[in-house]
Amino acid sequence: MTEFRVQLRRRSIPEEDLIEDLKRVANELSKNTVTASEYASRGQFGVNTLLRRFKQWNLALQAAGLAAPNRQHIPDAELFENIANVWTGLGRQPLGRELDKTDGLSKFSLGTYESRFGSWNKALLGFAEFISSGKTVTPTTKTRQEAITQKRTGRKVNWRLRAQVLIRDNCICQMCGASPAKDPSVVLHADHVKPWSKGGETVIDNLRTLCLKCNVGKSDMHDE
Repeated sequence: MTEFRVQLRRRSIPEEDLIEDLKRVANELSKNTVTASEYASRGQFGVNTLLRRFKQWNLALQAAGLAAPNRQHIPDAELFENIANVWTGLGRQPLGRELDKTDGLSKFSLGTYESRFGSWNKALLGFAEFISSGKTVTPTTKTRQEAITQKRTGRKVNWRLRAQVLIRDNCICQMCGASPAKDPSVVLHADHVKPWSKGGETVIDNLRTLCLKCNVGKSDMHDE
């Protein structure tokens, strides 16, 4: 007699497992995106499981590094952040046609920018204005003790400031000269010249471009 068994759904599934399964389905379909119906027929987990975890299907796709199809009303800030990622990933200003040919660097197509801004050149002009329009921190008068114990800025470098630093430095490591333009495997960081832990502020004049290797080496030596 065959033993009767029930199959129970897994609970508290790690986010990494959900992401990997989305990638698997995309790979099986040879696509850079997956619809909810496609996942329902091929996925290991339920569509609702992903929706409960990521809130929106497009957010699940983004977490997996996949394209979000037919997104509407994308904020300008997100489009500009994507330009910054492509620019610093290539190590130079991107051409419009490269938004479709950058091996996954770009989340959005050239057509998305042309529809929003009228042309790629106008998108670049809007990007330049956007990243340079961030508010700068104005120093205030403090006693010496206050200057030691209080800081004006947090340690984290936001994407806009990071883009300003890397583009200012032509996406070239200021220690060894490495650049994604010469070696696509190079990863760049915006590094504090005077370590934040030693009183350095997170402002453009105290930041420089370093590759991952040099940044790790500097941190080891200076306890950044």
